[in-house]
Amino acid sequence: MTDDRTPALTVRVRSVPEAVVVVAAGDLDLGTAAELRTRARDALAGAPDALIVDLGAVTFCGSAGLQVLAELLDETEAADLPFAVVADGRPVVRSLQLTRMDGALALHPTVEGARAWIRQRPGGGG
Repeated sequence: MTDDRTPALTVRVRSVPEAVVVVAAGDLDLGTAAELRTRARDALAGAPDALIVDLGAVTFCGSAGLQVLAELLDETEAADLPFAVVADGRPVVRSLQLTRMDGALALHPTVEGARAWIRQRPGGGG
């Protein structure tokens, strides 16, 4: 079956001097979380100085999306790699608050804020 609807989640990857940025937009749920996981892990395979996952355009964040963030947190901690999450909208922030993941993640409202946080860390990125 084909249709003209926009994909439930789009993921793109870009680089900034401090990090690789994985940008997701749309619904982050059981049917789409694998795409975010794959793209973020592919980005990590390139040995970046840091990882930023930008969820600013995510309109829904279910438990599968939170699981991907938890996995990325574990992987980046094991590699001693700075990891920041960008989110300022209710769908993501509320899910992180309810699960108390907001205390475990470096959460920022903007990519610029995440980049500044990375620069302020020892070793500074970029």
